[in-house]
Amino acid sequence: MLKVALTGGIGAGKSTVAAKLEKLGAYVIDADVLAREVVAPDTEGLAAVVTRFGPKILDAEGALDRARLAKIVFDDPHARAELEAIIHPRVRERARELTDTRSDDAIVVQDIPLLAETGQAAGFHLAIDVEAPAELRLERLVARGLDRTDADRRIRSQASDAERRDSCDVVLQNRDGIEQLERRVTMLWDERIVPFADNLRAGRAERRPEKLQFVESDPAWPRRFEHLAARLRRIMGPIAVRIDHVGSTAVAGLPAEDIIDIQVTVVTLRAVDMLEQRLGEAGFFGGVAHDEPKPERPDVAEWEKRLYGYADPGNIAHVHFRRIDSPGQRFALLFRDWLRADPEACADYAEAKGELAAKVDSATAYAEAKEPWFLREAWPRAGRWAETTGWKPPVC
Repeated sequence: MLKVALTGGIGAGKSTVAAKLEKLGAYVIDADVLAREVVAPDTEGLAAVVTRFGPKILDAEGALDRARLAKIVFDDPHARAELEAIIHPRVRERARELTDTRSDDAIVVQDIPLLAETGQAAGFHLAIDVEAPAELRLERLVARGLDRTDADRRIRSQASDAERRDSCDVVLQNRDGIEQLERRVTMLWDERIVPFADNLRAGRAERRPEKLQFVESDPAWPRRFEHLAARLRRIMGPIAVRIDHVGSTAVAGLPAEDIIDIQVTVVTLRAVDMLEQRLGEAGFFGGVAHDEPKPERPDVAEWEKRLYGYADPGNIAHVHFRRIDSPGQRFALLFRDWLRADPEACADYAEAKGELAAKVDSATAYAEAKEPWFLREAWPRAGRWAETTGWKPPVC
């Protein structure tokens, strides 16, 4: 089952996107609808709200007077937090119940206005943000009948565009009308969501393209790493001693294949094997692998790791699970830090990558062809740099 989170500021067009996804075949769960359901008359949730805020928040029929309650909590952060502590857990539990009714091959979309504020994105395979300019959102809310000042206050009370963007994998821009927005949703469905669901169902990671292609350094790479790292932390907890962005995409300014390399440091690889099912449910699939042994450390057993990939075709990743203090774990961090600190080394590596790319056109052939450079250049030069600078691998 592919679990997708959908968010966006008030007036951004989130409801339009949710409706289109439902037409395309997704099962949509609306958090706003559930928020009303869990405090409906005669519910335990409503009783908890009345206990906290008093019977004055009820209307003549005994139902929750939402407008009156909103006036109480809108300008009182403490009161709002208390209300959210009552409602949010109940909404999440109800959403889990509804999700559990769907088949394993379903695509479930949860419409969550406060996704960024509540930090829930890591619990989903994919998080989508619908974004529109603030002035356009304001005009839309006024057109719906809201007072302009009230509409502006509501917009400002929510997370900023930047905060939502940072928490999500995909940003859908809604500034060109409904037809263009729906076209973008359809493209996202066809090119990313459905293939992602297919990969989950088949238990496979998305493979990197075999056709070798370098791209310029992308400022979005660190954010993509953070999204994947957050999902891994949620699964692994303290089993992950640390999670690091490594490889070429971790070095600013260095051209690279559009693949995020992640190193997860663990005490024992057996712990990773025990989490295989949970990793798979979250979209990570892989198994036993070995790094190429380096001089002075020729024992292949020392270079054992678990190599996983992610099922999202829009965020191809290689996740290297390595034992703490193993030569592979140390070298991944050393190589990254050396390139970051030494512009000459970074330029030399970029040149070597370019020369190799001119000779081969497949990703597999390229990976094999660059290994001699690591043995001849990277391993000894990085080692000398570590000795000169006193570099030590970070522990936690």
